[in-house]
Amino acid sequence: MDADELYALAPEDFTAARDLAAKQAKAGGDPELTKQLKALRRPSVAAWLVNRLAAQQRPLLDQLLALGPALAEAQSAGHADDLRALGQQRRDLVAAVTDAAAADAGRTVTSAVRDEVASTLEAALADPASADAVRSGRLVRSLSYAGFGGVDLSDAVAAPARTRGKAAPKAPDRKQVERAEAAAHRASGVLDDAVRGCERAERKQAAAKEAAGDAHAEVERLTAELKKASKKADRADRDAERAAETARTARKAVAETQATAEAERRELDRLRRAAGP
Repeated sequence: MDADELYALAPEDFTAARDLAAKQAKAGGDPELTKQLKALRRPSVAAWLVNRLAAQQRPLLDQLLALGPALAEAQSAGHADDLRALGQQRRDLVAAVTDAAAADAGRTVTSAVRDEVASTLEAALADPASADAVRSGRLVRSLSYAGFGGVDLSDAVAAPARTRGKAAPKAPDRKQVERAEAAAHRASGVLDDAVRGCERAERKQAAAKEAAGDAHAEVERLTAELKKASKKADRADRDAERAAETARTARKAVAETQATAEAERRELDRLRRAAGP
C-alpha cells in the first residue's frame, strides 16, 4: 500500500495500515521505503476529507481551484465588478464542494470540521502552493489563509513515499477519458444543484428574516396597544372605585333620610291620637 492509498483511508484506519505497509516493506528488504512509510503522519478528519476530494472528486475540486488564477487576475487588475462576481462564485463553490465532501464522508461531519474543510479550500484559492498541496491528496492538517502573505504549509503535506517495483502509470485510454468526462459532467451537475440549493436557502433566509421583522413590528404594536389598554383599565378601575364610594354615601344618606321620615310619621300619629276626634 503506497502513500496515496494510505491517505485515502479514514484517519482511524491510517496508523494500523501504515504500520502494516512498513512491516511489509521491511520484510521485502527495503529499509528506505520502510523509513519513509513510518514517517507518514495520520491526517486530521478535515485533511482526510480534502484528500478524498483530490482522489475521488477531482473534476469538482479542479473546477473550484480554477477560480484561483481568475480571482488573482481580477484583483491585480482592480476590476471591482469582476471581483464581486467571482467572490460570490467562490463562496458558492466552496460551500458546494464542502457539502460534497461531507456528503461523501460516510459519517457525521461536525460543523467545526466543515469549517476546516472550507478554510483549506479558501487557502487553496488564495495561494498557488496551497492549491498544489490540496491537489496532492496527502494533506495531514487543514490550511488557513489570513488574508495577507502566504499560507503556512509547514508539516501540512506528507512527504511522498516511494513504492518499490511500481510500474509507471499508463496513459489513460479513450474509455478512461470518457468516464472521466462523464464524472466531470456529473460533478458539474451536482455543483449546479448545490449552488441552486444555496440560492434557494438564501432566498428563504431573506424571506424568514423579513417575516421575523414584521412579527417583531406587530409585537411592538400590540405591546403599545396593550399598554394603552392597561392604562385605560386602570383609569376605569379608579372611576369605578369612586362611583362605588359615591353610591355607598348615597345609600347611607337615603337610609338616614328614611329613618328621619319614619320618626316624624310616628310623632305625627302620636299627636293625632292625643288630640282625639
